[in-house]
Amino acid sequence: MLRRALLAAAALGAAGLAATTATAESAVHGSVTLDLPGTSLADLGPVVVYLAREAGSPKPADALPSVHQKDAHFAPSFLAVAAGQSVAMPNDDRIFHNVFSYSKPNDFDLGLYPAGESRTVPMRHAGVVKLYCSIHESMSGTIFVAPTPWFDTATADGAFTLRGVPPGRHRLRTWNERLPDTEREIDVPASGELSLEIPLVP
Repeated sequence: MLRRALLAAAALGAAGLAATTATAESAVHGSVTLDLPGTSLADLGPVVVYLAREAGSPKPADALPSVHQKDAHFAPSFLAVAAGQSVAMPNDDRIFHNVFSYSKPNDFDLGLYPAGESRTVPMRHAGVVKLYCSIHESMSGTIFVAPTPWFDTATADGAFTLRGVPPGRHRLRTWNERLPDTEREIDVPASGELSLEIPLVP
């Protein structure tokens, strides 16, 4: 009887722990808005919504995002990743390319490499990384390196979702190349979702 009671108690404890774990993360979603007559969000380029770095921030995902060199362009021309992730740079053209960046402290130079070859570069630090090709002056691209894995690039109508956010107080920021950055504090509930509207400053 004692053994059965102990086993039952252990099972209940495990179930309680699982339930706690299941509700230990929430989603933050909403939209960014722009009150600037005659100008839409799409006119301003990508808007990234992200959480600032804090103690206990998880490691970035193991996924390997990529920026292709195709038809003498970077595709996509904009990419957002988390600090600590690496980015693959495959050459899909029939000609040589060289991808490099002067954006410190993420500056790099991958050298010349031919069609069908791919090289990888780590994005160790948060910030903006400008991409260029030493052979083709018209080639340019941008990588935004967020300080945490909690980030999203807003859609054309401003919608965004940050998943797996731990409950508690966080600093939520936005970035756009043509607008000032914004920052606000948010309180994420222990379960469920937090819905926000973020006005961008012209």
